[in-house]
Formats: sequence, C-alpha cells, structure tokens
Amino acid sequence: MSTIASLVVLVVVVAWFVDAHRSLTLDFGPIPRGAPVLKRSDIETLLADHYTVARHVRQIPPTLRDSFTNVTGLPFDMNNPGDPMSTDAIIHAPSRQLIFAAVGKRSAIVVYEQGGFVSFPCAVVFSKAGAAAWIAIDDYTPRDVWALRKSMREARFKPIQRSM
Repeated sequence: MSTIASLVVLVVVVAWFVDAHRSLTLDFGPIPRGAPVLKRSDIETLLADHYTVARHVRQIPPTLRDSFTNVTGLPFDMNNPGDPMSTDAIIHAPSRQLIFAAVGKRSAIVVYEQGGFVSFPCAVVFSKAGAAAWIAIDDYTPRDVWALRKSMREARFKPIQRSM
C-alpha cells in the first residue's frame, strides 16, 4: 500500500513541477515600438478573456519580453516574486519584480511591481492586434487577472507615458 501512495505522490509532484516550469506560449509576434495605445474599453474587453497565468520570470517567452521593452522603453530585468528588489537600500538587484504574467487568445499581460524609493504596481496589456497599454495601479497590487479587471472597471489606475 505504501508503494502505491508513494507513486501517487510522485505523480502529483511531477505534474506540479512540469506545470510550474512550463513557459507561456504566444501566437503573435512582439508588439512594436510606437504601437497604438489601447483604450480603457479595449483593455476591459481583453481582460474578460480566459488566461493562462505564470508567476516565474523563466516562464515568460522572449516575444512577451521584447513587447515589454518595446512598449515601456525599459529593459526586461525583472526578478521572481519574493526575490530582493532594488530600492534605495538594495542596489544590486532588478528594480522590477514580477507579480504575474498571463496569456489569452487575444492578448497578454505582464503585471509587476516597480521598485525604488516608493514601490508601486504596474501592468502592461498587449493586444494580439498590435496595440498596448502601460498603466500604474492606484491602490493595491492585483494578484490575478480578476483583480486587475476590477481595478480597470473601477478606474483605479493611471496611464503611464511611454519612454521612447
């Protein structure tokens, strides 16, 4: 009986490990620099989709990393949730920390915390159609797509101007 239980535990652990380390896949190319900006209504529509979520930087595909850099003008130098983030006291770490990334049929999202003297959550929403929006979330850190949807619906965000 203990052999069967051990086998079941092993299968569960392997399934969890594979799922936790699987990269997201996109079926569209990088969003280019100077892409059109998504309107709030477009973002709300896109956020209604079903998403596959990742919570580790290694799961984010190069296309999504390139899109992030093209839209924000910032390097994609994020660390994983819980890892040290650059602040005024810590200087040899990335200044951005991934909260989650998600991919749906029509869009992809990267939600992260921007470090520094004062940390704040941000999101970049990418449309398969080639547009994007970069926003700062006002009052709390969304931990999933549902919470990000709620921030959008309640207008608790501010657009961030792109660095070009």
